[in-house]
Amino acid sequence: MNWTEKYRPKTISEVIGNELSKKRLVEWLNNWRFSKKLGALLIGPPGIGKTATVYALASDFGYHVIELNASDYRTANKIIEKVGFIAYENTLESYISGKTKKVLIFFDEIDGIDPKEDRGGLDAVIKISSKKAVPVIASANFIDPIKHKILLDNFEVIEFRKLTPKQIYIIIKRISELEKLDLDDDTLIEISRRSMGDARLAINILYTVHVGGDINVILNPFENMPIDVLLRRISSLSNQQEIKTLLDSNSNHWEDVLYIYFDIITRSPVIKPDRRANLLEHISILDMINGMIKRNRAYFLMKYFSAILSWIVYQSNRWGAVYDGRIPEYRLYTYVLNKDIRVELEELLNKYGNRLHESKRKFFFESLLVAVLSNPKYENLLNWTLKIYGLDDKLKVVKKYGVSND
Repeated sequence: MNWTEKYRPKTISEVIGNELSKKRLVEWLNNWRFSKKLGALLIGPPGIGKTATVYALASDFGYHVIELNASDYRTANKIIEKVGFIAYENTLESYISGKTKKVLIFFDEIDGIDPKEDRGGLDAVIKISSKKAVPVIASANFIDPIKHKILLDNFEVIEFRKLTPKQIYIIIKRISELEKLDLDDDTLIEISRRSMGDARLAINILYTVHVGGDINVILNPFENMPIDVLLRRISSLSNQQEIKTLLDSNSNHWEDVLYIYFDIITRSPVIKPDRRANLLEHISILDMINGMIKRNRAYFLMKYFSAILSWIVYQSNRWGAVYDGRIPEYRLYTYVLNKDIRVELEELLNKYGNRLHESKRKFFFESLLVAVLSNPKYENLLNWTLKIYGLDDKLKVVKKYGVSND
């Protein structure tokens, strides 16, 4: 059995962390019928106990949870079909068993519903919530203040924060003892520290170690990736939070990912014009945020940069525009800013630049490429050049452009 399910808290008192948020949620549920708000909206990163809190709360108050995940129920038709019939509080189970059990509707990852793309999905949530027949709780990793304004206006917003390493340690220490794992405290502390406040990730790492995984490999799966490896990984994912986790672990590549996805989006033939405009609008916002971070050292904006960038990648993947192995040519200077490659580039520019009357693009793509192919001493620069233009087969390049030994 999955340990995150096996050791899910049974009562609200067993949920570790976010004490004030839990208290607010309990208070809301006690008075939901009379609240001006139609539902409760839990906002915060994944793996910190939002879903666990909802189920533990339901258990304490005697509710049966009907859960809908936005990845499966995005449109009005699907949402109404699933829960629109609920105009009463008792489940069928209560009539069969003879025991009264109330219903609570839980919309998980509701930020996955796009008000433009997913025909009336959010309106359906509001319509169901406004009946006040049953309490409605939703959770979100990241809320767009413009797109999800209808939720922010109508739901009680309760923020959940990342867990501390100490809180993570308490959780996995308990599981380790219950499972009788032979792990020392140093290992548990390291897992707690490296799980980045994500209890689900920490539990999964603990389980992987239990079944024989190498702790050193597990604790470093996402950090310090080469840019091309990172791009291939994030472009293959269909879950926004997984994308964000990878990006957060490789924050040194954020700016490069931004500009590379700008290139991907602008030249992709599969993205519809309105979708492209939407993505480019978010990219322009990120570009401004990036400038503010650099100019004013406004590092508190980095959390917004990460959230919006992961959304851009997620939507690009969803709409079919993914990384194809090519680094945009205008990013060449970014990628050659290390000593060895810069020296090779300057040497070639000085050697050939004055002799050839060509455009810069043609010089790089043809003359420079031929030059580096002709001399093994420029192997580093050759590899970057091939990567920039997505050329994997050196032999094909040689045949196409020829090679001079000069």
